Amino acid sequence: MANQSSTKPPRKAKTKRDAKASRSAFRASEAKKPAAKQRASSSRVAKAESSSRGGKAKSSLRNARKVKVGSSVVATKAKVGSRLVTKKRKANSAGVATKPKSSSRSGSRAMHDPKDSSRTTVHARVHGEEHLGDITVPSGKLVVFDVGLIGYLPRPALEPALVTAQVPSDRALSVVGTRVGQGRFADCWDHVAVKLADGEIAHSKKLGEAGVDFARLVCMDHGALDHWKHEDSLDGLADFVFWGRDAAALAKAIGAPANKEGHGWRNLSVADAEAKADQAARIRAHNKWLLATDLRPHSHHFHALAAARKSKQGAGTIEVGGAKVCLFFTSWGDGVFPIYLDLDHDDRPVRVRVRLNTDASNAAMQAVNA
Repeated sequence: MANQSSTKPPRKAKTKRDAKASRSAFRASEAKKPAAKQRASSSRVAKAESSSRGGKAKSSLRNARKVKVGSSVVATKAKVGSRLVTKKRKANSAGVATKPKSSSRSGSRAMHDPKDSSRTTVHARVHGEEHLGDITVPSGKLVVFDVGLIGYLPRPALEPALVTAQVPSDRALSVVGTRVGQGRFADCWDHVAVKLADGEIAHSKKLGEAGVDFARLVCMDHGALDHWKHEDSLDGLADFVFWGRDAAALAKAIGAPANKEGHGWRNLSVADAEAKADQAARIRAHNKWLLATDLRPHSHHFHALAAARKSKQGAGTIEVGGAKVCLFFTSWGDGVFPIYLDLDHDDRPVRVRVRLNTDASNAAMQAVNA
């Protein structure tokens, strides 16, 4: 039989009074120890206290390690249809480029707009500017909008869709673009801007948002809208082209020649082009073929698009009503893109900037390229 005197009685939970007395006794004994022993003992106490918190200290340390000091990387989520797209990108605002802190030529630029309350998060790394073309604005009123809407909206309904800005009217203005420069969509535009003057950008003012349904935007004089011919041929000619899965079958059925875009005819009379388009539509519907067709009268819209398709920047410049106009493809497709007036430290306008690299445009591209 075990010796009853050697067995230890079960420990009892200390009361608050007992714990307070123990701490008082410990501090009194610590005061009598040399400094080195005090530090060692204090370290053991701290370690014991940390473990007694149920792992809270370790949890806090793990959380702290997740935060990169000096970094503004955030995770954002955008729901596109039924797909949840998770994106990580550097947090910024509307995207005003300031001087890079790094001395590297290819370093990142901080993108921030202190006056923009929307606080959008977008990729901040951008590369050098590319020249898209020059425009003139004789009226002094610049408009930026999706020019494809002209074919669907009457002029009164179109006016609210125009984002406007007062700009110099006495000289040509350069339209420049800067690409994202890295990642999956490196070749897409980060932003496109109309340069108004030299100067360091200090802050920005939001002018509005351009709703895009045809993957293109135009920078033009407001007065030139009165002279714009969207669907009427300027020379009496038109093109009819088609492409897609069943384009070869349709081409064989109607005897259409091949071209760079697929099949079709160029420089037909408007009447002949319309007849070809009607014939193609009937045959396609009868056979339930999948393909796209495009009837293109030689209008202002046609010439601007043709110039943009030939350009490696996807931008074309034409003259309309005595003003030079620049059309460019967004490179992100359709969407809603914010437009800003960038100003210097003295509130003088430096440029009108279209922000194309946004959370929404990235999410849309991720969804269609999944």
